[in-house]
Amino acid sequence: MRFATGSAAHGPLTWSQQYYLAEVEAARPHGRSLALKRLYELRPGTTEQDVTAVLATLLERHEALRSTVVPAADPEDALQRVHPEGRLDLLVRDVPEGVLRSAASQLLQELAAPVFDLAREWPVRAALVRAGGGPRLLALAFSHLAVDAFALRPVTEHLVAACAVADPVAYPATRSDHPGRGLLEQAALERSAGAARALRRAARVCAAMPPAPPDDPRDAPAGSFRFLSHRSAALDLATGAVALHSGESVATVLTAAMLTVDALMAGSTTGYVQLIAANRTRPELARAVQPCSQPVPCCVDVTDASFHDLVRRTAAATLGAFRFGSFPPAGLDRARAAAERDRGVRLDTSVTLNYRPRADPLPLRAVTGDELRRAAADRETAWTDGEYVWRATRCLSIDAGAGGLRLLLQVDTARHPRQWAERWTAAFERLLCAAARADVPAGRLSRVVRPGAVRRRLPVPK
Repeated sequence: MRFATGSAAHGPLTWSQQYYLAEVEAARPHGRSLALKRLYELRPGTTEQDVTAVLATLLERHEALRSTVVPAADPEDALQRVHPEGRLDLLVRDVPEGVLRSAASQLLQELAAPVFDLAREWPVRAALVRAGGGPRLLALAFSHLAVDAFALRPVTEHLVAACAVADPVAYPATRSDHPGRGLLEQAALERSAGAARALRRAARVCAAMPPAPPDDPRDAPAGSFRFLSHRSAALDLATGAVALHSGESVATVLTAAMLTVDALMAGSTTGYVQLIAANRTRPELARAVQPCSQPVPCCVDVTDASFHDLVRRTAAATLGAFRFGSFPPAGLDRARAAAERDRGVRLDTSVTLNYRPRADPLPLRAVTGDELRRAAADRETAWTDGEYVWRATRCLSIDAGAGGLRLLLQVDTARHPRQWAERWTAAFERLLCAAARADVPAGRLSRVVRPGAVRRRLPVPK
């Protein structure tokens, strides 16, 4: 499938691309591609020619999908080249009707698994699945350097308008009269606007955040990443109840719980986390097909406060983090290094929370202690395989929707043993369940979070 626009350009990477480029390169030795995968059902009567025409239009319209990276010795100096024309290979596979979905899912996995060669290939791969004599499903894998989850909303809208069946549970594209800012335009504006305010705020966070434990990630070789998954009906009820009582969002309540558990388990007076922010509040970015997500640092003082007080403190801290917006990742590294020199400590700015809300929100309602006790039996905790590996001592990903919360805690076991991760997850749920029944005062927070060690070990996949 060929595409042509008649225009070529090159320029710097956006700040979000710089962040994702570092993550992609760090995941490469682990054999992880950090690819976003989508499977689209095609409307009856769609032909292979229809699909190739739609894909050609998609690449012509969005420069992020036809860009390659020009590497540099210093990642901060890497550039990107937007190509005016090219060819995207469309893999076509025929499968039996009876195994259409399972075969398509397997094909999508195969499509996304190889690590993208960002200097030589497009950041999108495509495959067409045929069954019963015609095209049925379109599989697309995207490099995180080109898109984030929000950037795929207008991509999905484009495909649905032309040939795909709408996904009833997918987020619709954000309404905006602006077509979406281009990749190179965004990169140029970031450099003209600067990031002084955001970096000053990051420096203040680095001056207040807790020191890293002695096994700082930069003092040890690359560790062994493991993934602890957790689902609990009691956690769902408790989180919704605390959000209702506090008047704050589910995301804020979960952030407050992570900050509090981290601080109390480490015996610290402050909790720190970097939050993955979409940074799409402006109309010109709401529908932009480019990555805008990147982490923003957040620090909360946990002294002399009940848990509901900490939810309110977290709301203020996250508002400040998001309001100051994006900044060059290298700038945060320099701010951290300066704070380490001034304070004479080592800091771990990698601790991450990635909250991913779904189309239907988590129900918010008051609950009783009896309800929580009955729901406690409906839970699953297990070590599992993870799809993504992030540069983080620990990274908590939370999918939230009407069906509940799904937690995936990535842990670098060279820094935190598996038993620590199990204690952490148990403390996270225990704190929220206690706060759902009644506010947890400052004097009881530590006893709720650290009542004793977990007695059993969960099996770990080989």
